[in-house]
Amino acid sequence: MNTYTYYAMPTYNRNHDDYCRQMYEWHMKMQHYREQQRAYHVEQAKHFQALMGQKANVSNDSVA
Repeated sequence: MNTYTYYAMPTYNRNHDDYCRQMYEWHMKMQHYREQQRAYHVEQAKHFQALMGQKANVSNDSVA
């Protein structure tokens, strides 16, 4: 099973430079998270598409 870490958005503190750096890092982590999540769902879609293709082939073979 795949596990992904969803990072919490940083809260604002009075140091603007630190906050901007933290927000940048958070956005980069979230981009990586979304890419992992998308890759997982694409793989699942391919898996189920292959299952549907196998099921269609089995039903077509039994009819003929």
